[in-house]
Amino acid sequence: MFPIPLGWLKKTLLLSVAISATAYVAPVQAAHSVDESLLSAMTLEPDSLQAKKKKSVLYLGGGDRSPWFHLGALYALEEYKIPVDSIVTTSWGAWMGALWSLGVSIDDIQRLMLDANIADYLGVNSINAKTEHDAFSLPISVDGIPSIRQRFSLYADSAGHVHRSMHALVPDSASIERSLSRLRFEESLYRQRGSFRIPFTLLTCDSVIENPSYADIVSSLPIAGNENSGELCPYLALPLSKNPQEASLIVVADPIRYELDGSAESRTIKKNNLSQLVDQGIFIRAHSIRDTSRKALIQAGFAAVEHSLREIIPVVDGRREYADKQKSEAWFEFNPVFDSLSAEFHSSVLSYWNPKDTGFVAPKNFAYAIASKVPYDTVSFNMQPDGGLLIDVGVHPTLDVAVGGFGSNIIGANAYGEATLNYVNQMEINLKLAGFYGTSSYGFRPRLEVTNLISRRWTFGFGYDMMKLRFLKAFENDYVPTQNRFEYEKRNDLFLSAKYALDEMQSIEVKFLFGSREFELNPVAIPVHDFFDDVFVNTSHNYETNPMMQSVRYSLLNGDGNPWFASRGFAANASIGLNLIGTGFHQRGPIYGIYTLDGKYSCSPARYASVTFGAAMGFDGYRDGHFKFPQTFDNIAMEDRYRLHVAATPWSEDYLDPELATHGYAMLRLNGGIERYGFGVWFSFAYVHDFEDKATATLNSNKFVFEPALRYKYRSFTIYAGLNRIVDTESFSDVKDFKNYRYFIRIGDYDLF
Repeated sequence: MFPIPLGWLKKTLLLSVAISATAYVAPVQAAHSVDESLLSAMTLEPDSLQAKKKKSVLYLGGGDRSPWFHLGALYALEEYKIPVDSIVTTSWGAWMGALWSLGVSIDDIQRLMLDANIADYLGVNSINAKTEHDAFSLPISVDGIPSIRQRFSLYADSAGHVHRSMHALVPDSASIERSLSRLRFEESLYRQRGSFRIPFTLLTCDSVIENPSYADIVSSLPIAGNENSGELCPYLALPLSKNPQEASLIVVADPIRYELDGSAESRTIKKNNLSQLVDQGIFIRAHSIRDTSRKALIQAGFAAVEHSLREIIPVVDGRREYADKQKSEAWFEFNPVFDSLSAEFHSSVLSYWNPKDTGFVAPKNFAYAIASKVPYDTVSFNMQPDGGLLIDVGVHPTLDVAVGGFGSNIIGANAYGEATLNYVNQMEINLKLAGFYGTSSYGFRPRLEVTNLISRRWTFGFGYDMMKLRFLKAFENDYVPTQNRFEYEKRNDLFLSAKYALDEMQSIEVKFLFGSREFELNPVAIPVHDFFDDVFVNTSHNYETNPMMQSVRYSLLNGDGNPWFASRGFAANASIGLNLIGTGFHQRGPIYGIYTLDGKYSCSPARYASVTFGAAMGFDGYRDGHFKFPQTFDNIAMEDRYRLHVAATPWSEDYLDPELATHGYAMLRLNGGIERYGFGVWFSFAYVHDFEDKATATLNSNKFVFEPALRYKYRSFTIYAGLNRIVDTESFSDVKDFKNYRYFIRIGDYDLF
């Protein structure tokens, strides 16, 4: 055995760059003429030649180019009917040699090698491969309020010491792909029926295993999780000493000249090791390999056998037909086994396995689905001899601590803090304690979410809002009509919800709200006593309401769920609800219904560009002999506060514009933009028809909203800034008057209204 420094293994990571062709390569035909007397000698077997015949042993080692070079060599051995009486392998040669010795055809082996879950890892030493991301270099929250986030779990050892373990903020897709790749290598062996047709020996760093198990073979591969890979020692499968009773066919993937990669140290070690073994057998080795594409490597392996035929044929024992090959067929359905999990995790983890998925899609969908949830971190698969798929998932209670901020020129700057606990015990529990404090507002917003209580399809939510919201005076004075100005709004709202997923795209959600709210109006918004008409008008500055709302919402989503900045897919939402606005214990308004419907379609007509088309409508009211709009207050500001608010553009969600407050509307909207590396230029347009003839509206029933804006997004950190203008059919020409546009800037995606 000849050990090699670990630094040598780094070069194998370059294979994914060097390999470009992924199409199936047809069996390579002989590229050189061979003396027919050599081939006929194997059949005629005169006495003088027969005395030299030996049992042949094929040696297959590892290396970054070895699998594809070995494939070409195997094609040539079958083409020229060179008998192989036994195989000795390690590392990648173990997988290739095992499949061949089990009777799998060369074409099927090549198809396996081109599998999407194998090709990028085949020939690559992934033991020391880095993850796809550095989880802790820039810990910005993936979504939600812009914040710096740390995610960790706490656990105690046997001595009672408490330790903290850091966790990544995004799923490590590189680790998942390596785990799936390992499963694919295992599955490719376990799918075979029968035992080795050719005696098979596996070399490891510390042992020689005859007739190894499939688990032994996979453990020899230089993939993540293998601490004793055959790629470490030795890096090539070579005979320990010359055996005069055998013909050693030693397949070496590294060329004699023109080494393309690797350090000078590794090249020297290989040269010295091989130079000591030149008389140990027949070396099947290319003189030079300048093209490292898959097809070229296969051809090089084939040609290397051809060049060695003059040495091989006189010493091997006869000829052999390789026609009796079996077809390698993938598993139709995996049988998941979760015996390695604790009882408190079993049902939750099992819920992520979709029994409708078949083939390799099932473990792949499972891995990505469960890795996207916070309490779960690592996922591993192991095939069992009976065909079961043993699944192990790392489950740890995790704590998220986040600090950040958000705001706009409407509500000012706000500092934000959050602590979230994710816990699994028969169900998944997410408890979030979040709050903000700013220049004009503050809030405390705890949330509790429970999933997998009944099945993965159910999600139950509980929430509470204790907030005080106030617009900035500068914004209110510039953009808010006098009769709509508030000093502040206080909330003490309790939320309850239950959501059921019909399938991957559809869901139904039931929501309940029990609120207690207090409003203080700006003195300029208080109507006064009209002495001329002798009409008494309530001049109170304060209003207290107790809204109770119940709603049922249906959602359909396929693709990107972002309502404004999606690049593909479609969505539809429909809701129906009942609302009761109480202005005191004995003062209850009528119970009225709220009905909304909206849909959108997003596409990407060009690279980096996206367009979204949408339509929506909504109305509220009740029947009292005939359909009526609800009127609970004697104040314009309060009436507008409880009207429906039309979400015409992205900024319209941040500011409750009285021109977009109505009891009934229909809307068409279009928005699109060009975005690259997080930077984008966007334009939003909406046409809104107002069914309510509101006396206080300054625009007529047909309104047009224009909103050009700039946007930058990196994870949760977003900046959205631009201009907004609302006109009607009579003032449409004012669109070009940019001096009267309202400017805005908003940092973060949030919803306070």
